[in-house]
This record gives sequence, C-alpha cells and structure tokens, in this order.
Amino acid sequence: MRKRLFFVMAVFLCHALFAQNAENPDASTIITLDDALSLALKNNVSIKREEITLAASKRAASHSWNALLPSVSVSANDEMELPDLAKGKSAGGNTDFQNTFGFEGKISVSISSDLFASIKKTKLDYESARISFEQAVMEIQSQVKETYFSLLLAEQNLNLLRENLENAKNQAEQNAERYRRGTLSELEYLSSKVSYEKLKPELKAQELSFRNEKKSFFLFLGLDEEQIKKDQMQYTGSLEDFLTGYKTSFSEAKKNLVAEAVKNGEIPSILNLQKQIEAAQKSVDAARLSAYGPSANISYAVTPVITGSDKGRIKQSASIGVSIPVENLLPFSKGADSIREAQDSVKDLKLQLAEKRRTVSTDFSYLLESIEQKKESVQALKDFVGLAQANYESARYAYSKGMIEFLSMQNASKEILEAKQNLQNEFLENLKLYIALEKLCGTTANALTL
Repeated sequence: MRKRLFFVMAVFLCHALFAQNAENPDASTIITLDDALSLALKNNVSIKREEITLAASKRAASHSWNALLPSVSVSANDEMELPDLAKGKSAGGNTDFQNTFGFEGKISVSISSDLFASIKKTKLDYESARISFEQAVMEIQSQVKETYFSLLLAEQNLNLLRENLENAKNQAEQNAERYRRGTLSELEYLSSKVSYEKLKPELKAQELSFRNEKKSFFLFLGLDEEQIKKDQMQYTGSLEDFLTGYKTSFSEAKKNLVAEAVKNGEIPSILNLQKQIEAAQKSVDAARLSAYGPSANISYAVTPVITGSDKGRIKQSASIGVSIPVENLLPFSKGADSIREAQDSVKDLKLQLAEKRRTVSTDFSYLLESIEQKKESVQALKDFVGLAQANYESARYAYSKGMIEFLSMQNASKEILEAKQNLQNEFLENLKLYIALEKLCGTTANALTL
C-alpha cells in the first residue's frame, strides 16, 4: 500500500513540474547590473589571467626566503680496480679485483650580498601586482557598465521608434479615411502613407543591430548560448534611474573625500607607480650588492668509504669560501652597466609618476566640471521635451481641423522624437562621466557605485 501511494505521489509531482515548464517554456532571465558585473568578474578571461599572475606573484613573495635553504645532495660511487692482464696482478700487487664503494652526503649554503634586497623586491612586486589586479577589475566593471547602459539606451530609442511608427500608422489610417470621404487631398494622403512606410525598414534595421549587440554582451558575460539564441536574456532599469542613483550616492561629503584621495595620490594608478619605483630602487640596491658585495659559501661533506674486505673509513670535510667580484670595479664592466640600467628604470618611473599626478588632477577637475555642466543640460533637455510634446499635440489638433498641412505636423512629430532621443543620449553621457570618475579613482571611489 505504501509503495503504491509513493508511486502515485511521484507521478503527480513529475506531472506538476512538467505542466509548470510547459506553461512558460520561453521564460526570460532578468540580468540586473549587479548580476552582469558578477558574471563578468567570474567568467572573463582577462580577469582569470590576472588572477593567475597575481597568484604567481603572491607565491614568489611568500617563498622569497627559500634562497636561504641549504643545498643538500647525496651521491654513491662504486670503483673497481682491474688487474694488469700482462702480470695477472692489480696495481696494488693483488691478483683479485679491488672494489671501492662509497657514499657522500653534502650540505652547503650560499649567501649573496643582494639576497635581502631581492626578497624585499619580490614583496613590493606582489603589492604592485595586487594593485594592477584591482585596476583590471575596475576596467572590466567600467566596460560592463558602459555596455549595459548603452543597451538600455538602444532599447529606449527602439521604444521611441515603435511609438513613432504606431503614431504614423494611425495617422495614415485616418488620412486614408479622410481621403475616401473626399475631405483630404491625394497629396496629403500619400505623404502620410510614405512617411509611415519609410519608418518600417528603419525600425527593422535598429532591431537587428540591437539584437546583435545584446547577444555579444551576454556572450561576453559567459551566459548560456541556447537562451541567448532564443532571446531569453533580458535586463532591467532605466538610464534616468541609474543616473539618479549616482547623483544621490555622490554627495558633497563623498565628493570632498574622493578629491582629497586624488590630491594625496591615494588612487590605484599612482599607488601602482609608487610601488614600482620602490621595487626599482630595491633593484638598484640589489645590483650594487651583486656587483660589489662579497658572497659566501659554506659546505660540509661526509664520505663513508668501503674498500674490499676492509670495514671502511669515514671521510669528513668542511669549507668556507668568500668571493668578491673585483672586475665590477671597472666602470665599463657588466656589473656597473647593470647598476646604471636599474637607475635608468627608477628615473623613467619617476617621470611617469610626475606625469600621472598631473594628468589625474587635470582629468579629475574636468570630470567634476563636466558632471556639473551636464546637470544643467539634462534639465534643459527635459524642459525642451515638454515643449516639443506640447507643440506636437497642438500640431495634431490643428491638422485634424485642417488648419495646417501634414508636413507641419510631421515636423512636429520628428521634433518630439529627436528631443526624447537627445534626452536619453544625455543620460548616457552623464553616466559615462561617473563611470570614468570611478575608473580614475579606483577603489577609493566605492561611494560612487550603486
């Protein structure tokens, strides 16, 4: 009885699941901006390669002390002394083979003058690699945000074109009816029909371009190709909402905090160069110590030897050696050239740092000024959209009463469409400024993220 009941329940559950999938076979998956960012960081090949580089640098820094590990070796030797064939005796006067068997164990430690400078350099290299990784992450995040917002703009423009097409269709149908009643000239009727038909291929082309861009973006995120082919991946949000979020997040206090970080050079691009300079200076120190400093080698060896029937003996040896590369005292030696090359690298990095400080300060000021200026532009465009909408409604009414020609109403329709598109474009340009500010300031600008 229990088995039968269990079987009935299992069949019922399977049927329910199948019915649920059948009801909604083409359910769309909503990808938010946060989802897109997480997917990109998880699946992007560039990020994975940066992770490998960072892990290798961390491993090198953690194991940099292994140069102090002693070198240990064990060897075995079996030597046989053959007899003199002419005399039938070995060199020792014996007619038997002489067999000497021995082991050797050796331990040695080499210490060079540049050892500790090299260890410090590997740790600085790791810190620089960590900052570079953060910059790579910020670069991918910026790409994802710009593409996400660009797709939102493309969809908004498509919706405006569809709305415009629907208005043109309704107007063409109304004009056809008026033409049949004899209250509209043939020229006006044909003009409205041509205007409607002209919008169809334009909309189709925009839809095709939009689908291709969306598929490329979702493939970049590493999403399922089958769902992408079925156009089941969707996203959410509006440009105006995202822009409002940035404006709210970037308060005056946070703006001053970011400005102070830029002024003090506490941003990844500058910090990375500073770490590179420190590492390069350690390379100079290491080159000097390697060229002029002594190096020491300490070794100890134990050799048990067994000869023939002897019980054998144990041979021990120890050595301490110090060497100084005297040839590097010459100004044209290889060691001296290595020092100069390391010094040149420091000079070059310092020039890069000075230039980066100037460009960062200039770019930061430009972005802040542009953001403030764009606020006025957005408000002006919003006001213009209101005026263009009112003008279009007046033009439609006047045309329906025969007060103006179709061309005048068509111009009013184009004007409202362009006004709305320009407003959406301005939203995107504003968002790009905030993204550029995030990218410039790096991790210190986390107040800007939504």
